[in-house]
Amino acid sequence: MELKCVVAIVRPGVVEVLEKNLGAIHIHGMTVTRVRGFGAHPNLFADDWATEHVKIEIFVQAESVDALIRTIMDIAHVCTAGDGVVAVMLVEKFFRVRSQSEAVP
Repeated sequence: MELKCVVAIVRPGVVEVLEKNLGAIHIHGMTVTRVRGFGAHPNLFADDWATEHVKIEIFVQAESVDALIRTIMDIAHVCTAGDGVVAVMLVEKFFRVRSQSEAVP
């Protein structure tokens, strides 16, 4: 079974709505980290170009990736600079520390 890691960097307001919608596509976990940064459209007039965003990381089976990306994009999209980015990465191995065994989410 192929495993992927979906990473999204989006506005903080996306987290609560995304959390409520993940169950509908059978995804039951995510990691959220507060981050600061800037991308293609930094605020050049501000003293600090970086803005507050959140980084969401979700491990998911490959067949669920497209549904997850659609969900994130639908929730995060407000059609302005700073909506965010989504990346999908292959996971070579995944272990559960508690059982000390290789597992799938």
